[in-house]
Amino acid sequence: MAAGSLQSGSGEGFASRIAGWFRLSNLVLVFCVVLAGWLVFVPLGSLIYISLAEDTPIGPGGFTLDNFINAYADRHLLVLFRNSMIYGVGTAVVTLVMGAGVAWVVERTDAPGRGAFHVMSLMSFAIPGLLTTMAWILIFSPNIGWLNKLMMGWFGLSEAPVNIYTMTGMIWALSSHYFPLAYLLMGPAFRVLDIRMEEAATVSGARNWQVATRVTLPLLRPAILSTLLLLFVRGIESFEVPRLLGIPADIAVFTTEIQNATTEVPPAFGIGAALGMTLLLICVLGVFLYRRATADASAYATVTGKGYQPTPLALGRWRWPVSLAAWAMFALALGLPLFTLIWQSFFDAVTVPNLAMIGEGSIRNYTFLFSYPVFITALQNSGALGAMAATAVVALAFVMAWIAQRSSTKHGWALDALAFAPIAIPSVIIGASILFAYIMIPIGVYNTIWILLIAYVTMYLPYGMRFTSGGIVQIHKELEEVAQVSGASLLQIFRRVLIPLLAPVLIAAWLYVFVLAVRELAASIFLAGPGTQVLGTISLTMWEEGGSFGAVCALGMVQIAPLIVVVILLRRMETIISRRG
Repeated sequence: MAAGSLQSGSGEGFASRIAGWFRLSNLVLVFCVVLAGWLVFVPLGSLIYISLAEDTPIGPGGFTLDNFINAYADRHLLVLFRNSMIYGVGTAVVTLVMGAGVAWVVERTDAPGRGAFHVMSLMSFAIPGLLTTMAWILIFSPNIGWLNKLMMGWFGLSEAPVNIYTMTGMIWALSSHYFPLAYLLMGPAFRVLDIRMEEAATVSGARNWQVATRVTLPLLRPAILSTLLLLFVRGIESFEVPRLLGIPADIAVFTTEIQNATTEVPPAFGIGAALGMTLLLICVLGVFLYRRATADASAYATVTGKGYQPTPLALGRWRWPVSLAAWAMFALALGLPLFTLIWQSFFDAVTVPNLAMIGEGSIRNYTFLFSYPVFITALQNSGALGAMAATAVVALAFVMAWIAQRSSTKHGWALDALAFAPIAIPSVIIGASILFAYIMIPIGVYNTIWILLIAYVTMYLPYGMRFTSGGIVQIHKELEEVAQVSGASLLQIFRRVLIPLLAPVLIAAWLYVFVLAVRELAASIFLAGPGTQVLGTISLTMWEEGGSFGAVCALGMVQIAPLIVVVILLRRMETIISRRG
């Protein structure tokens, strides 16, 4: 009888363990792991496979190392590596100086206009990098740059004083577009830095430069290092600036070389994939160092407690000079390109802005665009892809972040790490890898809008995870436990407890991903087909075909205007979130 009871008890225990594994939360966990693994490992697997396969007219052939030999034996690889490193490091340093300067003014000083600087930083984020680069060409090209022409007339010069087609021009073009990212990364570090430590050093007799070098900078070291590394990764994987400025200047980098290899006739997919492996390793190393730099950030914490508010630094007679310097930087980095795009959109040929020509402008370019079938298709595709990608990313990230933060299993952190992994994969690599993968996998998404959606979700899932994870951490688990004790199911807890509390965060994440998706070019250029063009790809095509510069600028303004509205909504959501915090 005892043996029978023991057998029965062990059987029930085994059955209960099996039943436990089939709980909804575990099934959702398995589904999310499989989905995240598919999104991350399928393109990576195809990249590795193509790099080791022989290129044949009918697709990948047998195993070979020729792709690596052809790609790496050429001395041109050293030039690629050197140019890419100079470009990535230079962009990271210049962008950090610009963004950290704005963050210091906004978060630590009493300079007038701090709120406006924050809004303008977000507006800069709304302008696609492709359009910013086009604007700098219209400003500082040696042949057509309108500001070069003005300076040549003012100073009696026979040559253009500024040439945007240089490494310096490339670094400036990307830095002027990326500095809002550095501002958003450095702002929180300045915000929570306890000014009393600097005051104590001053009282002890330290001079301003000693306080800055011995107190402020050491405390900001984790934020500075992590920002530099992330900006380096973003710089070395960028595509728009090298494509428009680097190729005419004969400055080759990895991203343009990969794109050239996959579009030549016949396409050298294997060599492109082999080059992509090097770029991927550089970016993975950068992200690894980034994680190392932020791993012990708590050791530099100076403030605890939710109610801390730093006292702004009183600049005294320097208030207005500092504010004017910030206004000047925004006028140069944001105002000048935006003004150029607006002005040129009303003219067919490149013109030097002056009051006498205002009456000669027209809306012909805008009329042409809206009668241009490819533009209407691209506009619809970009809007639909932006909305679908944002919705899919927010929905997946919400579930994944909840599992990573709330799951009872010890492996929940792995899901977070897996979803964050695409941050280390350059957009060019994602686009090329997904192209390789879905040519070989018979799913039927190749040359459709769905392959673009897969790429967008893969690229932007890490951003959705960062938004939602931060929001879920701020909601105490007891609220869910009370709802569960009251008989609520998991779906009811999501619908009635978590989603209402996380609504501002989820909306902000949706708007952020939407802006990123509508701006996207690097992956789209590999995946867009005749009927699936997006705004970025047709902008690049129109520009490189040498048509009307005015039509391209008009297209840019049609793209920028709604994105600025979205950014204003993002600012509103940010305000709501900060009030709840």
